[in-house]
Amino acid sequence: MALALASAAGVRKSDTNPCPFDEQMLEYYRDLLAQFDVPYEEGRLRDGPNVSYTELADALLAAPGFEVGAPDLVLLTYAVPDLHPLRVVSAYVNDKLGGGAHSMALSEQGLRSPYTALEVAGAFHRSGRCDSALLLVLEQTSLPYHDPLVHGTPLAETAAALVFRSGPGPVAGPTWTGTPDELTALLDAADPGTVVVAGPWVATGRTSRVVRCDRGTYCTSVWLTLAEKQDLWRDNRSGILLCDVDPRTGRAHAVRLDPARTASEARP
Repeated sequence: MALALASAAGVRKSDTNPCPFDEQMLEYYRDLLAQFDVPYEEGRLRDGPNVSYTELADALLAAPGFEVGAPDLVLLTYAVPDLHPLRVVSAYVNDKLGGGAHSMALSEQGLRSPYTALEVAGAFHRSGRCDSALLLVLEQTSLPYHDPLVHGTPLAETAAALVFRSGPGPVAGPTWTGTPDELTALLDAADPGTVVVAGPWVATGRTSRVVRCDRGTYCTSVWLTLAEKQDLWRDNRSGILLCDVDPRTGRAHAVRLDPARTASEARP
C-alpha cells in the first residue's frame, strides 16, 4: 500500500522577534555575503520578523489536532534560507519526535523542493524503510540582503506540515515539471471533477473547482492551502492537482493526489 496523506497542519506567523544575533554572527553574515559581492543590509535583520525555522517547526508540531506520531522519515523543505544558518532543523524535529527517523533537508530547488520530497518519501517507502513520513515546508523572510522575490512580493512567515502513512487517503502520483504554457494546457484539459489547487503564479482558463493560493507564499503555497483547507482532501473521491510556477526559474511543477483504491477497486 502506498503512502497516503493522513494529517496536516498550517501556520501563519504575524508576530515579530528581536534580532537574535550577536556581533560575531553578524560578522559571519558580512563575510559570507562579501564573497559573493552581495550588499550586506543589517537593517533587514534588525527590522525583520526574525521568525526562525525552528520556531515555525515548533508551531506546526503543537498545532491543535495535528497527529504526527513517530515518523520513519522527516523531510524538511524550503526555498528561502533559515534565519539561523548553522541550525539543522530536520534533526531537531527528529529528536523532538523520538529520534528514530531518517531525517534530511531539501533545498536549492526553489518551490520544487516539496515535490522532490514526495518522490524521496515514495522511494523510502518502496524500499521498505518508511511506513510514515513527515513533510515540513517552511518559509521565512528575515535576510541580511535584499531578495526581490522575498521583499518585492512580499512573502510572509508561513509553514505547512503533512503526514503520509500506509493506509487510506489521497496518494501522490509522480511529480510533473514543464513550462507554464504546458501547465495551462494540462489544467484546462483536466477532468472537470478534479480539484485544482493553484499557486500564485499559475495561469489557467479553468473556472470551476479551482482553489487559489494566497499571494505572499512561495515554497509553501499549495501545501499551506492543503493544510488549511482539509475538506479539499478528506473523503475526496475525484482527485486533487497541486501546481505552481516558480517565478525564479520559470518552471512549472505539479503533482496529483488520487484516492487510494481498495482491493476490490483495484481488480480489473
